[in-house]
Formats: sequence, structure tokens, C-alpha cells
Amino acid sequence: MTKNLCWLLFIPLLFVAGCKRFMAGASVPVFQPVQISAADVDAAEPVTVSAPDGGFYVAWVNHDANSQSDVMLARFDNEGAANGAPVRVNQQAGVATAWRGDPPSVAVTGSSVYVLWTASVESEGKSGTDLYFSASHDAGKTFAAAVRVNDDKTPGAHGMHSLAVANDGRVYVAWLDERDVAAPKPSQLAGGHHMESNRELFVADSTDGGKTFSANRKVVENACPCCKTALAVAADGTLYVSWRQVLPGDFRHIAVASSSDGAAHFSAPVIVSDDKWVLHGCPVSGPSLSLDANGNLRVVWFAAGEGDAPGLYFAETHDKGRTFSPRTPLMQETVKGTPALATGNNRAVAIWQGSGAQQPETKIRELGGAGAAVSVAANAELPSGAFSKDKLFVAYITKVGEKRSVWLAKVG
Repeated sequence: MTKNLCWLLFIPLLFVAGCKRFMAGASVPVFQPVQISAADVDAAEPVTVSAPDGGFYVAWVNHDANSQSDVMLARFDNEGAANGAPVRVNQQAGVATAWRGDPPSVAVTGSSVYVLWTASVESEGKSGTDLYFSASHDAGKTFAAAVRVNDDKTPGAHGMHSLAVANDGRVYVAWLDERDVAAPKPSQLAGGHHMESNRELFVADSTDGGKTFSANRKVVENACPCCKTALAVAADGTLYVSWRQVLPGDFRHIAVASSSDGAAHFSAPVIVSDDKWVLHGCPVSGPSLSLDANGNLRVVWFAAGEGDAPGLYFAETHDKGRTFSPRTPLMQETVKGTPALATGNNRAVAIWQGSGAQQPETKIRELGGAGAAVSVAANAELPSGAFSKDKLFVAYITKVGEKRSVWLAKVG
């Protein structure tokens, strides 16, 4: 039995025996967290997603000293017990790439698990990243050969991606692309550094479970280059895509567009909130989306606009993205990375990395409620969460020295 498998099989014992702690000002129990990545590996970029059978999956990226990386996936039951050892998603070892602003994207439908990830590419003296889609049809036990999604031939940046699957099985992918973007001029400086050019938002779809993808289609220009995109599909098939738009004057605001024809055409972008945030650079923080039981779209994002304290905000639309409610503050503090949203049992919870007094802190707060934010863990970075029946599981990074590891906490 391998060391990794032994460690994973020990996880359920830790969850059962682990002490329960109630955070100050909250009645939500947070159980003792456990490490789910191997002890001797630098692991980061966790992503958590619910499974239809009540369990959940966590994906993350293992990095080695030679700049080679692998996307890993682990399955857990509804009590947080690991179902076997983690599986490497990319069939060729070491070819994946990821960073704190662009973790893998994961979607689950039935026993099928879909993972979107990037790989470095070099050709004719140029380098970039390609976008790959991997599919498993046995609940994450094995993955078929990856399929490249971007259809351009010259190496360039493809990233800040997102993934969603409709009820009819159609797979949607969105990402930021630089194929038609001019390189920044040497005179373009911000704080002594070259400004990165804005990107263009592209989409593609698949009607055969990801075996093939449509031609890539441009949705919008001047997207903030290092902010993650987001996708969501309503029960009626309406597709929503969101990103951070760069407006004249370097205002950087969250935008949403929708499609009712399978991503063939999109509505004109709508700015969710006039945050009055001017930034001569990229905040590396995009939006997160979820849909309620009535098909209304919810958006959570970070902003630090003029005259306002930095904070996490929430808004929703009841008319398919044509208008949005005034933003509601969830927490007044600086948020690092893209906030996450977890939904289940008619609940929606925002999850984010806040600015703790001494170190980064993972926090949660339910949308639409009067309760205060709950601290899940200290020394906890870039979290993601998913509901498993009535329990919320939150994965995050803990850093000791220069090595990172992925941990899992059960809440409630």
C-alpha cells in the first residue's frame, strides 16, 4: 500500500475523531481539518465541487522543483471520507501548469467528471498555454486522453478559464485569449512595470461530452487579463458568462452576458455594479456565479472602489441578467483571489481568503442572511467549497515555509 493511499484512508478517522470548534460570534461548528495532499509534495490551487450522489470532489495541482505540474482529483463521500487514492488527470506526467489566479475548472454530471486545465506550449521560439479538457465517465477513477479546446495555431495565452454543463449534457467552456491582442508597447508602464495587455473573452461548446469542441467564438474585448471568468447554466438552458471588464479610465468592473442559443450569440454585456474602482493593473480576482431554485443568477465579487473600503459584494438578477440588484456588502476587508460560491439545500455560501490579523484566513458567509462571517481556518489561502447534503466542505492551502499543502475542513 502506498504512502499516499495510507494517508487518504486515514482521513475518515480524523474527521470522526477530530474535535469540533465553534468560532467566535458564530454557531457553526468547524471540525478539525485534515491534509488531503501528500505530505512531501508542494500542492496548491484547490477546487471543490459537489457530486449528484451526495459526495464531492477536490482537484488541485502538484508542483515539483523542475516546474512540472500534475492536476490531481480525489473523490470523497458525504462524510468527508476519501474514496481511494487521488488520480492524475493529465495522462502525460508533468505537463500541466497552474498558478494561484487560474486553478483547474471542474464540473460533475452523473458519474461523469470534467476537468479543464492548461499546459505550457512552445513552438518556433514562442511560448504560451493551451487549454485542455479531460473527461472521466467512471466517477473520476480514470480519464480519457485530453482534448485541446483552443483552435488557434500560434502559441499564446489561454487561461482564466471556467466550465459548466447544461442539463442536456452540452459542455461550455470560457477563457481569456490573446490571439488577436497586440503586445504591449515598451512605453506602457505602471509602477515601473510593463502593463499586461487586456485579453479577449472566448467560448466554445461540445455536444458529445467533450470529445470534440466547436470553433472558438469571441464574446467581448478588453477583459481584465488576470481575473478568472465564470460560467453558469440555468435549468431552461440560459447560459451566463461573467468576467471583469476594463472600461475607459481603467475602471475594472464585473460584467455579465447571457446566451439562449447554446453560446452561438450573447447579449450585450451588463455591468453588475458601478464600483468606481480604478486600477492600473489586474487585481487577480474575478466573479463567481450560482443559480437559485428559481433560476435567478447570483454574483459574488471583490472591489475596492473610490470612497469605499475594500470589500466582498453580492448582487442578483431576476430578469436573466438585464438588470441587477444594488450590491450588498458581505465583508469589508481586502480579499485575495477569486471568491468562491457553494450552493446546496437552497443555500448559497460565499467563501474567500480574508486579511487576518497575523496571517491569511479562510472565511465563509451565507448569502441573504443576517449572520456574521465565520472563520474556517487561519493560515488558509485561496479556498473553495462544496455542499455534501447538509454539510459544507472547504478546501484550502496551508503554507509552511516554501511548501504548500491542500487541507479539507468540514463545516456544520
